[in-house]
Amino acid sequence: MTDLIIGIDPDLEKSGVAVLKDGSLRVCNMSFYDLSQYFEVNKSEIKKVVIEAGWLNKKSNFRFGHSKTAGEKIAKNVGENHATGKLLAEMAKECGLAVVLVKPTRTKLKAEDFNRITGWQGRTNQEQRDAAMLIVGMK
Repeated sequence: MTDLIIGIDPDLEKSGVAVLKDGSLRVCNMSFYDLSQYFEVNKSEIKKVVIEAGWLNKKSNFRFGHSKTAGEKIAKNVGENHATGKLLAEMAKECGLAVVLVKPTRTKLKAEDFNRITGWQGRTNQEQRDAAMLIVGMK
């Protein structure tokens, strides 16, 4: 039996997802539906699901230096992403999976820094890097 560790940076449309399997890292983006199916199909192999839980931060949607309209749009998107994360955590728990909620504390990594830290050679987007950094080094 293989133990999979899944890291998720929640997003309403496509969440950043990282999977550690036998010490090997894979990253992608998945829709809510695809993630729910992945949990169900692979639940016997999944050791834990680690979700970036921005809603645990005291001020998670404050943005300084934007217009009121831009700030409202950012706050709306942040709220949608938080709701997606909460629902993914609930869904994983309903599948009997161990869920770890991680309060985001680190700054965003540039692709070249991510590649240097993880040894990853391919392209990544910010959501994939955030998801991977939740689980890099876990066993």
